[in-house]
Amino acid sequence: MNNTDYIYRHEIKYRINGGTYHILRQRFRAVMQPDLHAKNGMYRVTSLYFDDAYRTAYRDKVNGALRRKKYRIRTYDLSPDVIHLEEKVKHDNVGYKKSITLTRDRYERILAGDYTFLADEKYAGTAGGDMFASHSAAYLSPAVIVDYIREPFVCRAGNVRVTFDMKIAACVNGYDMFAAGNIYENVMPDNDIVLEVKYDNYIPTQILQLLTDISTVQESVSKYILCSDKLREKI
Repeated sequence: MNNTDYIYRHEIKYRINGGTYHILRQRFRAVMQPDLHAKNGMYRVTSLYFDDAYRTAYRDKVNGALRRKKYRIRTYDLSPDVIHLEEKVKHDNVGYKKSITLTRDRYERILAGDYTFLADEKYAGTAGGDMFASHSAAYLSPAVIVDYIREPFVCRAGNVRVTFDMKIAACVNGYDMFAAGNIYENVMPDNDIVLEVKYDNYIPTQILQLLTDISTVQESVSKYILCSDKLREKI
């Protein structure tokens, strides 16, 4: 597989307040469909992010590097039945994502610092193989758990996906997503919400117009940076 096989997508982010959320939510509901994977319209996203010994992922984002890469393990509604290992590559405002599934046992192995199974040939060219290479070069380790509630909407035209991410919180006492005693602390002032708009090549005009007369400011909000900073406050 080479880069021409990956689907590059555009990503625009906004920080909004609760009032703006309720207005935009009604507008998007009128022209888009709820994501079928969301029970009652929402689901919980929990991700364990990794960084290397040089804190490359953190520093690249803070310093505004055009090309960035992050590894994370993600689950939905804290279900151990569906665990994804993801590699997210960004170049400015476009990027692509690689993803493989993990068993609970292999998640536990990575959490314990054992990446050796990712050296298997079947992971070559995947997020798993890339993670093993990155770990071998610069020693990856768990950095922070990011947790939030997501309300998603989709539109087939342009493959547009709009998400409202709320109650964004960092785990401040551990790195195991499934641990019973995890303590989470909010990271957004006034419980603001992150609005993300993702699309392939274009956004239909009717969707783009929904954002034009609302006082939203495009902002490169990074949940990973916000939660990493919160965790460092507690250490």
